[in-house]
Amino acid sequence: MVSRGGCVATVGSGTDDTGADARIQCPRSERMATWFSGVDAVTRSAAIERVNDDDDNDDVPLPAAELITSSGTVLRLRETIDVAKIVAEVRSLRAELAASEMPAPGPSSPAGWQMLRVSGSAHVFLGGAPTTGVLDARISTSGQYLCEFVTNMQDGPLRAIKSGWLAPTVATKAIDEILSPFQAALADERKHATFAAAFSSGNENRANEASMAAVFAKFALVQDVLGDACLPELEAPPDSVL
Repeated sequence: MVSRGGCVATVGSGTDDTGADARIQCPRSERMATWFSGVDAVTRSAAIERVNDDDDNDDVPLPAAELITSSGTVLRLRETIDVAKIVAEVRSLRAELAASEMPAPGPSSPAGWQMLRVSGSAHVFLGGAPTTGVLDARISTSGQYLCEFVTNMQDGPLRAIKSGWLAPTVATKAIDEILSPFQAALADERKHATFAAAFSSGNENRANEASMAAVFAKFALVQDVLGDACLPELEAPPDSVL
């Protein structure tokens, strides 16, 4: 599903050990405007039919493409050639966004930070059931962010990804707030699979055990803004202290 002025949401069923893939990509608004201008050119002359509420979507031959109006009316493209064009456009957009969704360190914040990263064991409710997995999240002062949550569901592994952009001023302020309790680990300090890291001058430094849990607690305050795959609650190692 691609939302005008919003995000691209895709769900894929895995055929190997990687399992299912749920991805939400939220590019800059100008990119979506450009993409929709091309799609509008296709749909403007396409043959469409209204989908009734009682229609059984299971009987629709795939691939299929539907348009949803601002009033909630669902329209289905009738011609195979038009469907193929729209499906190709969506796949191309998804691939384009995936190729450039990994954040890089941005300009230095007032506190000197360029990006933050948190990674480790986390839990969240999915489908009404408690789920444990691994969260890896990055936010750059450029405004770009990427969250990945990997877990196991009843049907197998699930990889949920959310990427997008915040206003750089918002991202920068959040990073400085989240990293306010940050203290760098010593070179000989024990490393955990769960960690918080801060980037400055292009270098990554991990938090020491004493400050890691405090950084996690600060990160939790901004997760609602990021949403979706960014929502799992991180668990600091037992020996970390607030």
